[in-house]
Amino acid sequence: MAFWLVFSLVRKMFGLVLLVALAIGAWALWSNPGLFYAATDALGGLVGSP
Repeated sequence: MAFWLVFSLVRKMFGLVLLVALAIGAWALWSNPGLFYAATDALGGLVGSP
């Protein structure tokens, strides 16, 4: 029972940390167009640079 509680809390914390990391990454790409174009070029040039 205690193991399940710990596992549940760790899983929930991991999900929150992942959500915060995605939000920070999206904000960084949104606020820095150079970084956005560098990232899209690394992914295969999905978006053309200006």
